[in-house]
Amino acid sequence: MIDRHEFFRDKSPDEKALARAEWLLQRNGWLPANEPTLAGSETLLVRFLGDPATTDISPLVAAACEWTTRGQPDFPHSDQTWDEPDSAQRSAAYPPTSQLIWVDPQRIFPNRKYKDKGDWTRIEDQALEPRDSPALGLAEFARRIAHERGDPGGLKELLGPGGEAAHIDLDGWDTPLGAFFRINANGNHRAAAFAILGAPCVPATVQWNPGPYSASWSTNSERDEVLCAYRILLHCYGVASYPDPGSIITNSDQILSEWPFLIDSPETAARSLPLLEQVAHRRHDAQIGRLSRDLFDDADALISAGRRTRRALEQNRRKIERRGVRSLLETLRSGR
Repeated sequence: MIDRHEFFRDKSPDEKALARAEWLLQRNGWLPANEPTLAGSETLLVRFLGDPATTDISPLVAAACEWTTRGQPDFPHSDQTWDEPDSAQRSAAYPPTSQLIWVDPQRIFPNRKYKDKGDWTRIEDQALEPRDSPALGLAEFARRIAHERGDPGGLKELLGPGGEAAHIDLDGWDTPLGAFFRINANGNHRAAAFAILGAPCVPATVQWNPGPYSASWSTNSERDEVLCAYRILLHCYGVASYPDPGSIITNSDQILSEWPFLIDSPETAARSLPLLEQVAHRRHDAQIGRLSRDLFDDADALISAGRRTRRALEQNRRKIERRGVRSLLETLRSGR
């Protein structure tokens, strides 16, 4: 693991390494910062800022408006962290906690708890005035970054206290569409500024959430029926594993899934999946578990499929119970 100061090192990877780094960033959303064979992320960023990055405020404000109004997927809560006793069992399958990475800023979602009330107009010819518009403040910070034209010294000064590289702290979730991130406690402005510029990557620290996860629960009986049917659908068709399907509403934790954004409700799933596909720039073209991808375009379709599955399970249970009684009677009649 490397120190933050080493993010902006003077390296010159060949074009093949750059192309591979760019492809992996687009496909997976991130690259480890301490992997020598995947060098190139820093050069991609410095090259981007050195030439194409715009300093025109109007398109930056428009991009900031789009950023600040973008929807969010349903971020699940992890029941466990890597500091708990059995976390070592997952060490071979998941990256360690607090991993230093390069991440595609488009895959970072802001933490809605934090609002932009700061002043980011740190250009000499600009008045340092308070900004009421979050979009304008973010656009001005993006323009300040672009004005550095990729100079490592300037980036270090801008992107972290004490000269640290891009102090961005993320929570991360890995999926078949690649990884997606949310700001943890620090980095909303920095991540937004890079995304607004269209930068290929930004250095960050990520806390991975491998699960198991928690889902919401309701005290409304009608809503309980909807959630129960939907989660039974996911459980039966291999999308998620709920530890107690018989009490799938009240016992809504310790859930395992490679699709954590889908585990809660049909409405959040139908909203989250298209958003993730849009961010990843590709539609998932395979089944999700053993369900058709198209089913997740419509919450009502998911609810109907869940109800059908639940009815079929209930009918099978009754058949088994009737067959069991019949077998018992036949055994008694035979005198065995």
